[in-house]
Amino acid sequence: MTIAPFLHAIPWGFVLYERPMFFRAYFWSILFAVALWSSSAFAQVLSVRGGADLPYHIKADSLSYDDATKTYMARGQVTITRADQSLWADAVDFNAETTEAEAWGNVHFTSGEDWLTGTRLEISLDAGIGTLYEGTLFIKESHFYIRGGTIEKIGEDSYHVADASFTSCEGDSPAWEITGKDLRVTLEGYGTIKHAAFWAKSVPLLYVPYLVFPAKLKRQTGLLVPQASYSDRDGFQYNQPFFWAINESSDATLYEHYLAHRGLKHGVEYRYVLGAESKGAIMYDFLHDRQIDDGTPDSYEGFRGDNELRLNKKRWWFRMKSNQDLPAAFKAKLDVDLVSDQDYLREFDSGYAGYEASDSYFLEEFGRELDDETDTIRLNQLNLNKGWDEYSLNIDFRWYDDVIIRKNNLPDDTLQYLPSVNFAGSKQEISHTPFYFDLDSSYNHFWRDAGTRGYSVDLHPRVYYPVRLGRYFDFEPSAGVRETLWQVEEYEDETSGEEDHLESRKIYDLKADLSTEISRIFNWKGTTVDKIKHAIKPQVVYEYIPAPEQDDLPDFVGTIAEKNLVTYSVTNNFTAKTSKRPTPDPETQLEGEQEQGSLSPKYSYYDFCRIKLTQSYDILEARREENGIEKRPFSPVKGEVEFKLSSYVDLQADAEWSPYDDEFKSYNAILALRDERGDHGSVDYRYTQEDSGNPGTRNILTKVLLKLFDPVSVYWEHERNLVENQDVKTVCGFMYESQCWSLNCSYTLDRIMHERKYFVEVGLYGLGEFGLGK
Repeated sequence: MTIAPFLHAIPWGFVLYERPMFFRAYFWSILFAVALWSSSAFAQVLSVRGGADLPYHIKADSLSYDDATKTYMARGQVTITRADQSLWADAVDFNAETTEAEAWGNVHFTSGEDWLTGTRLEISLDAGIGTLYEGTLFIKESHFYIRGGTIEKIGEDSYHVADASFTSCEGDSPAWEITGKDLRVTLEGYGTIKHAAFWAKSVPLLYVPYLVFPAKLKRQTGLLVPQASYSDRDGFQYNQPFFWAINESSDATLYEHYLAHRGLKHGVEYRYVLGAESKGAIMYDFLHDRQIDDGTPDSYEGFRGDNELRLNKKRWWFRMKSNQDLPAAFKAKLDVDLVSDQDYLREFDSGYAGYEASDSYFLEEFGRELDDETDTIRLNQLNLNKGWDEYSLNIDFRWYDDVIIRKNNLPDDTLQYLPSVNFAGSKQEISHTPFYFDLDSSYNHFWRDAGTRGYSVDLHPRVYYPVRLGRYFDFEPSAGVRETLWQVEEYEDETSGEEDHLESRKIYDLKADLSTEISRIFNWKGTTVDKIKHAIKPQVVYEYIPAPEQDDLPDFVGTIAEKNLVTYSVTNNFTAKTSKRPTPDPETQLEGEQEQGSLSPKYSYYDFCRIKLTQSYDILEARREENGIEKRPFSPVKGEVEFKLSSYVDLQADAEWSPYDDEFKSYNAILALRDERGDHGSVDYRYTQEDSGNPGTRNILTKVLLKLFDPVSVYWEHERNLVENQDVKTVCGFMYESQCWSLNCSYTLDRIMHERKYFVEVGLYGLGEFGLGK
């Protein structure tokens, strides 16, 4: 390439004779440009138009052009850039027509957040394909480092390496890597490698003839990471999931769970999304179990405390939840939970398709949990609802499935609500008057296989008159009227001769609420907290319901108890004001504060402590004749404490103390602590006093995790039944978490299940987790 054409194009005569001063400046600038272009001591820059009208910018110590081959030859500290792509090398030959480039010497190429480096690179920049020699490829999404003698980019997101190694570890000496032949990896999907060997440092640990691994976390059909374990009861277990990306709005997961002592358990999960508020998930598992619980010494004894045998071999669990938008602003929610026997959920509570995984998924995705795994009566429900500003309508079809009754083919007297309709109005002003009202009304149709059936209608409006007494007290009297209509459709004893006509019950109730609030603001002037507001709210509530006439009610109509009760309480709220996290909401300022000037800082406020004491006085009990039974009009004193001073301390507690027995009837407390290092621990204490029909409980659950040093942590979990003075469950273990892998080892002693478990789990970043337990 030469500068001569540029020099001949300059209008020398015009510059020389017309503008001599300008000529001097122009002349010296041209000479400087010629020297800059021709000297290898200065970089040369060139722009070449590429595909999609995006130019390639070439910078090098020297540039030349071969017109015959349409090739630019760049030498010395070469850089070629376009959009988010950059190529660095000692030398590059770049074809302007095909945008093919050959680079050698300290080659480094980036595309987005992915990069590669090697000794030589042949690449078609527009097509995005090429070959790297003696190089390393880094894929950001899965944090994979792929090394090989020849790395081919055979598609937009696909690579092939003949002799390869890959890892997610940083550094030249990775903690783990997999080597093999014929590596093929596709972003948005999976990678495969033949004759794969797993290495820990320089030690080979595992060989497999063919390995499939995930190369990205986005939805893609294929095998997922399996789970393997061993136990005395189930034998060796292997659970292999297969993920099926059906389309953009639905997918499924299929499970084949092999249990050496039990059989093959099949599972399927189907998920769909039709809109922002319309989605669902359906799950089903089936096992033809080789083991039964027939009460013999050879059968499993783990759940015989329920006094029920389990003789069925066909075992299954069907569950689903769904949300659906409907016309006219209605919404539908469907919950289904059917299980073959009372032991299934307790036996299969862990793993991919276990109770814990299903319950967590439903809670996270739908905001609704499953019934507890120990419940043998499980709710199935269809809810249709619509909301207005001040009213709401709920239509429920509720079916309670009694697993034990169904399994034993017994007469089922479980009361079903088919349907239950509730129309409610929130508390609202009555047409610009000082009065307010709310409304609760319902219609219920009761059905069951064995027993009395019928329906009821309940209407309960209430009127309020809130007033301010002086400067300090709020007083709100209210009165309600409740009418219940019912009719029996079929009696349990068809020969009873009772008439099934419409009957009713009318009753009124009175309520009065008196409260006040006093507060004071304290200057704290701490590092984060400026002020603290302490608010005290005393409250007295009186409730009265006369003795209703409700003889000969069918059992599906609930009775209303006579009430003459005074409840008094004191609530302490503590609110902190901090300038740590500014918020511009003036309505949250502490009452009584005034910010000075327009330059006042913005503050945030949070309630960090609440203490409440409550007790009731039963006037009916006080007026009752003793008849040899001691009167106890005063209820136990109930205390509640919520304390969260910061993200490091959280305490919740409640207790009930009897003034007559001078002892606690119950107390519960949960204390959780954590620090900036990641250490955390909690103590959960539960106590309920034994009384008639209640055996009482007294348990303590302790959890501790300590980070000894980076990256090693130890943890311990212990639950003890203090009533029977025996341990329930103990878990201890340690975790090692490095940049690219983790190791979790634990030992579990479960005295309820009569099991000991040893579990080792290795997590490889980018590949998933592999565990083996016993």
